[in-house]
Amino acid sequence: MVDLGIEFAGLRFKNPVAAAAGPITSTPYTIRRCIEAGVGAVVVKSVCLDQETQILPRPGNWFLDRLGERGGLMHFFAGLLPQEKAVDYITEVKSLAMNENARLIGSFFFIGPWTGLPPFESGLLPAETPLRRLALEMEAAGADAIEVVTSCGLSLSASQTVAFQEQAIPLVFRALKGHLTIPFWIKLGFGHDLFWLRDIAAMQNLGASAIHAYSDFRITFLDIESAKPPLSIPFGYGRWLRGLACYATYLTAFNSSLQVMSSGGIWSWKDAVERMMCGATIAALESPVQYRGYKIFGEILEGMKGFMERKGYEHPSDMIGLALPHIDNMEEMVTAFLGSAGPPQITTIVLDEESCTSCGRCTSCIYGAVTMENDLPRIDPDTCERCGACVTICPAGALSMVPAGADSNSPTIRSDAIQS
Repeated sequence: MVDLGIEFAGLRFKNPVAAAAGPITSTPYTIRRCIEAGVGAVVVKSVCLDQETQILPRPGNWFLDRLGERGGLMHFFAGLLPQEKAVDYITEVKSLAMNENARLIGSFFFIGPWTGLPPFESGLLPAETPLRRLALEMEAAGADAIEVVTSCGLSLSASQTVAFQEQAIPLVFRALKGHLTIPFWIKLGFGHDLFWLRDIAAMQNLGASAIHAYSDFRITFLDIESAKPPLSIPFGYGRWLRGLACYATYLTAFNSSLQVMSSGGIWSWKDAVERMMCGATIAALESPVQYRGYKIFGEILEGMKGFMERKGYEHPSDMIGLALPHIDNMEEMVTAFLGSAGPPQITTIVLDEESCTSCGRCTSCIYGAVTMENDLPRIDPDTCERCGACVTICPAGALSMVPAGADSNSPTIRSDAIQS
């Protein structure tokens, strides 16, 4: 019997899927829709005291399908909340959240002049006291936890972010640690291995138990007709973040005892499971909901539950961190490299004719070894280099690479193993 419940930062979540802060958590209506869709937690759209960030440009989102990046998003969806709105929203949806056993997480965008920290020239003192007061107000309104965002590619360059974190992280802990009765954590954008490890070590030394990790790399796409990007500031989200966010999650889980909430590039239940196997306790998403609707939450939860039943996992904790020993493992890589090195003749490619759909994708072979005969691929063993491209590109799992002379049921590489 699968139980999706999980502990994170000392709180019990009914499942490991959360709605990340953004447009989908920016009004009472959107928050309710997330709760009704079954999420374990909703991170309410962030509060910022700088009034210019509370303005919402229209449009604020540019999905990039017409530029060839399906589901990719460049956005300038500021619309950060004033404190009174966030408190009102939490108060308004609290009863529903309690009835549905969903956690409400208050959020602060702790970047900009209101922080009193450089490089923002505001003349204000560092905002330790204001942040504490605002967090206590959110706690009183019914927030179950507090998230504090201290990095954003829209607001700070990479070098500015590195310097800002050195001051912002300890300030957040001075402001909140020992003053709240609910947990808090920092949401930090991954941009570089070295500084990431520095910052997670700093948080752990300050007594942190959790972190929300996301990728904060600057990116851009162009409309070649105008030779301009949809958004002049190179910042965005999309499926392309998946590998970066997986690696940031791995780095955190492998190098610290922090529990990880991870977002960025989670578009399916497989992505959510993958992120947890990289070390995340909670998988959070936002832009895919804008793209596909609130139904994606139910699809992820059902898919995850079905996968766990099939694999015999009873709890999400059975999956968390399973991949950690195998990521960035040089010994394992060298062993695999040396164990598979040799001339092409040490392996052979086997076709399962019943599984083949005759799609012909394997005929893209750069060595010219694959041709179609009677709607089936034929592989020339003298030309084939056994590089693995056709095996791993096959969408039907019809091709396998096996040791020469071995049983075809004992493959070195199977395309269905790659696809599943």
